[in-house]
Formats: sequence, structure tokens, C-alpha cells
Amino acid sequence: MEKQNRTRKIQMLFRVTPHENELIREKMRLVNMTNMQEYMRRMATKGYIVSVDYTDLKNLAAEMQKIDVNVRQILRHVDKLGAPYAADAEYIRRMQAECWDMIRQLFKEAMKFEKA
Repeated sequence: MEKQNRTRKIQMLFRVTPHENELIREKMRLVNMTNMQEYMRRMATKGYIVSVDYTDLKNLAAEMQKIDVNVRQILRHVDKLGAPYAADAEYIRRMQAECWDMIRQLFKEAMKFEKA
């Protein structure tokens, strides 16, 4: 019974040896994939799979979040002091926003590699 809304309507089957099966599964593990159909489809259509390790980017974002919390506490006190430090506080806020924009851009660029 075929689903009406199925995008991929053609089924492809092929046989492998136990050794080939283990080799394929090991390569899937190396690129952190668990879906055999998706792995085989990508390999057959593109010939490669890019697996991006986001660990460093996630750690960077976590550290930036910690810094952000501390800076916001300081800026709250600076805001109470009023006009003399308003320009400095605004500069710091702009720099924080710029840092977050750069981190977001890094994530976007890394994601492009996975989709390519």
C-alpha cells in the first residue's frame, strides 16, 4: 500500500555482505547518522556527508552567556549613576550585540556545510 503524499515513491533495494554492512554502519557512526535510508540517499546523490562538530561553538556561546549575565548586572548599576556613563554603557551594549551577531553568524556558516 503506497501513501498518497509520499515524496519518494521509488524504492531501491540491494544486498551487501556482513562485512560491507558493518563497514557502512561504522561510516554512519563516524558522521553521527542513525537513519540508514538518509545516509544511503545522501551518499548516492552527493557522494559525501559533512558532519560538523558544534562543541566549540556551543562552548563559546555558553561562555558568552556567562559574560553577558555579569555585564548586564554591571550595566544595571551603571544606569543608576546616570548621564556621565550613559555613552559607555551604550557602547558596551552595542559590543555585546555585535559579539552575539558574530556567534549567530558562525552557527549559520557551520550549518551551511551540513546542508551542502
